Amino acid sequence: MSPDLLLLFCRKELRDLRTNRKLWPGYLILPVLAVALPVGLILLIPVLLMEVNDPGVRMLIDTLERDLTIPGSSLAERLGRLLLRDLGLWYLLMPVILASGPAALAMVREKEQRTLEPILATPLSDRALVLSKLVGAIGPAIMWTWITAIAGFGIGALVTALRLGVAIGPTPGNIVGVLVLGPVLTGAAALGAIAASARFADSQSAHVFTGLVIVPATLIVLGLAGRPAMASAWLGLGAAAVLVLVGFGLYRRAVRRLRREELLTSWK
Repeated sequence: MSPDLLLLFCRKELRDLRTNRKLWPGYLILPVLAVALPVGLILLIPVLLMEVNDPGVRMLIDTLERDLTIPGSSLAERLGRLLLRDLGLWYLLMPVILASGPAALAMVREKEQRTLEPILATPLSDRALVLSKLVGAIGPAIMWTWITAIAGFGIGALVTALRLGVAIGPTPGNIVGVLVLGPVLTGAAALGAIAASARFADSQSAHVFTGLVIVPATLIVLGLAGRPAMASAWLGLGAAAVLVLVGFGLYRRAVRRLRREELLTSWK
């Protein structure tokens, strides 16, 4: 199959995503939350540290005093570094949320729009078809997350400089998470949703399955690997390597589930 044909189908997927207005709120709301949440917490740091008798604040201070991996000349600076480091998890979650919707609709929407048969009649191979669906689902989500991360980390550094007296930027773990672990995790989740989408006949069922099975499973992985990865770039790279193997298995599963003869005879 020629690269030009694959590129043509990738453009089709991106065009379909652009015209699906149901997906637009996520692309507008999630970046605002990604920037507003850390800014709000940073502005509250001096106020929080004044409540030393509060049990929650006392527990947070004890955690900071025990964790020697967080640098800083003051308690406020160390708390700011901890918040910005751990809130970097948002940039791992954000592309998963943005890509899960398009991935869930990857095949079932073609059935509903009655465009599946013409697509399967083209020279596009099963592997290339799954790849084009994958690119269409995760490409915009990852790019939008990267743009948001640049803005979020930049604004975070500015606010910490003004509020805490020191500009706090992303850690190496944050950078590896945004550039490597997040995209790999998003790809694995999207491939799982695409494989499921090929088995459903309506978009609602595909969305429900993705929301109740695929996304929660991804959140479990994120909960296990995300926070350690934010603290250590090497742990982030190790987790990404494992997820690459998982993603390859999910890709092969998605291709196997794309049975052309069955889909052509059973689509509605």
